[in-house]
Amino acid sequence: VVLRFGKYNRTLSPGINLTLPRPFESMMPVNVSSIRSLEDRGNMLTQDENIVDVKLAVQYKVKSPADYLFHDRDPEITIRDATESSIREVVGKSKMDFVLKEGRAEVVARIKLVMQATLDAYEAGLLVSDVNLQDAQPPEEVQAAFSDAIKAREDKERLKNEAEAYYNDIIPKARGTAARQLQEASAYKESLIA
Repeated sequence: VVLRFGKYNRTLSPGINLTLPRPFESMMPVNVSSIRSLEDRGNMLTQDENIVDVKLAVQYKVKSPADYLFHDRDPEITIRDATESSIREVVGKSKMDFVLKEGRAEVVARIKLVMQATLDAYEAGLLVSDVNLQDAQPPEEVQAAFSDAIKAREDKERLKNEAEAYYNDIIPKARGTAARQLQEASAYKESLIA
């Protein structure tokens, strides 16, 4: 069977497979296997009211082509906005030392969860595959003061450890000396009585 639409001819095979000619119906291929990436950098305010300069890399791919094409006008802008808002939310609920030192892995995991929840709520059709916190440090303007604060904290810990070592060295010696003097006094007393 051949259908004619003006200058368009279409040969139909058996079964229900009618399609309309271009521009009424067209195919938009979406590569769902490729991994895409973006980087975001910005100054964020932490829970303890410090500013942290954060640099983050995100890798993502298309999860649902239909949502990617039809539910979101511009998924690239959506994921960029979701990344920035997720960073602000997670860093804003964390203390500066936690973001800079011991909590980096947890911060990354929470950012990934918040981002994916946001993208799912917007039906963007994207899946966040990896989040990498490339850099987190105080802004350059206060880097020297922050380094001084870290050095002062390290000096405090060092002096505290030295004081504890001195305490652990002196106290047993003093107790030993006192015990020896008590024994000598007791022996002297016994010798005088004898």
